[in-house]
Order: sequence, then structure tokens, then C-alpha cells
Amino acid sequence: MTQTTSIRNNGGFTLVEVMVAVLIMMVGMLGLLETINVTLQHNLKNELRNEATRLGEKYMTELRGQAFDDILVSYPLASVTSQVRGGTKVYTVDRGSQALSSSSKQVTVTVKWGFRNVSSQNRVVSVVVKP
Repeated sequence: MTQTTSIRNNGGFTLVEVMVAVLIMMVGMLGLLETINVTLQHNLKNELRNEATRLGEKYMTELRGQAFDDILVSYPLASVTSQVRGGTKVYTVDRGSQALSSSSKQVTVTVKWGFRNVSSQNRVVSVVVKP
């Protein structure tokens, strides 16, 4: 009597196993891509806020450098275009002052901008005293 042995190749993967592995990897990669996207948006939002802070400080320095009697109650709105990450962003700068006494004024600079349909603003306030 002759014995026959069959040789089976059990060392590979079936098509179903490969498809499940690809699906699991794809879900993981999509999660990673979404994490990167959220991180980039938060980073851009912070860069826009930093630029608004820089603009507010710049305009405040200009106002504080003026003579006391030359500081006006209100100024026309200024529209400032700035470069952020190779793109342009428009900021609106509102400046004004309010008399606190005959020898002091409160000076305010408000910078406004929008990102993803959300309006934000940065306000810088200082007191200027007559010398």
C-alpha cells in the first residue's frame, strides 16, 4: 500500500486577511491625517493671533510716540494686509482714546480678523500721561 502525502502551502495570507489588514491600516492613516490637519489649523490660528498682537503693539507704539495733544479721540479704521504662511490676511485696526482726566488719556488699539467664519480680536490698552 502506498501512502500519499499532500503538501499544503500554509505560509501565505488569504485575500480576506489582506483586505482586513489594508482596511485597518487605512483607518489608522486617516486618523493620523486628521490629527495633522487639526494641528496645522491650530498652528495657523496661533500665527494669525501673533500677527494681530504684533500689529496692535505697532500701532500702540505709534500712538504713544505722538504728543499728548495730538492723540485724537478716534481714528479712521485701518485695513492692514499681512503675509501669513505665504498667503495674505486682512486685519482691521481700530484706534481711539478716551480722556481720563485733564492730564491723562486711555489709548486703545483693537485688531480684528476672521478665521474659518469665527471673528477674533486683540485689544491693547495703555494710559498716556501729559508731561
